[in-house]
Amino acid sequence: MNEWLQLAGLAAFAVSGVEASRAKRPDLIGALILAFVTALGGGVMRDAILGRSAQSFADGSNLVVIVVAATAALPLPLTSRFGSTLRVADALGLGLFNAIGLVAALESDVVSPGFAVVVGAATGCGGGILRDVLCGEMPALLRPGEIYVTACLAGGVVGLALHAAGVDPGRTSLAVALVTITIRLLAIARGWKLPAVGA
Repeated sequence: MNEWLQLAGLAAFAVSGVEASRAKRPDLIGALILAFVTALGGGVMRDAILGRSAQSFADGSNLVVIVVAATAALPLPLTSRFGSTLRVADALGLGLFNAIGLVAALESDVVSPGFAVVVGAATGCGGGILRDVLCGEMPALLRPGEIYVTACLAGGVVGLALHAAGVDPGRTSLAVALVTITIRLLAIARGWKLPAVGA
């Protein structure tokens, strides 16, 4: 299950990288670079925290998925029911990598369960942070009121509960991804915001 979630997450973040590059009008190589950085950034951050070699580079199918997804994104429409294609693709990648990072941390025995939630959130947010910084934008998790990392934390709490109940990792990952993605997409569609500090 996690292998499929990984591939889907790579594809989603690759699409978001290409979409983010549109405003900068790079050439094809520039768009692909941004797709790769976005798709791989969170996984590299996860593996660095867990003290292991970068797992995303070990499987050649990851390379194929990123290239295919990024190439397919070039003619995509800019808007959708939930807003821009960038935001929708980013929400999918956020949830999928949050789930993968959380379960990997829980299975590693390197971090405590509480910090596994943090690892999951870092994995989900990492690629988007790099993408936004390279594009000269404020990362989504720092934008006032943005329900971004909050969605990861909510999914992470659900994942901890399922893990404690003995639910298998595949189902736990799927539940975490669904919760995170649903909260993020609802926040986008309905304009949900968190109150600013001191407001």
